[in-house]
Amino acid sequence: MSITQNTTDEQYKNADWLEQQYVAKDRSQAEIAAECGVSSSTIGRWCNKFGIEKPDTAAFDMNPRGYERWRCRAGGRYDEVRVHRLLATLKIDELAELEDKHVHHKSGVEWHNTLENVEVLTPAEHRERHAGDELAEQTV
Repeated sequence: MSITQNTTDEQYKNADWLEQQYVAKDRSQAEIAAECGVSSSTIGRWCNKFGIEKPDTAAFDMNPRGYERWRCRAGGRYDEVRVHRLLATLKIDELAELEDKHVHHKSGVEWHNTLENVEVLTPAEHRERHAGDELAEQTV
């Protein structure tokens, strides 16, 4: 079987079809895999084989610790900014004011990202707010 042959269950082996789905239609590897009845890693391997890559665009998600973030791949690596830190930029005059500062969720809920719920603190102030709980060691 040629790698460009297109059967119903192996259409991901067709470079044109896979690029159309993954890049042009902006579908995830997981979505394509589910349609084709294979794993995401299988789709990833075929994308690599064909040299198919998505443009470096920003994506919104939640990290494993519950913080919402924007991520963008650039130059082969991911950079990210957490949403509460983005909100904090609206509370300051210069970005430099956030250097070496923590952004605290007043409610204690990591995904409660409203302007009223975030405050800029020094690391010491942040530790004080979380005295006695497990967040005291985290840098956010």
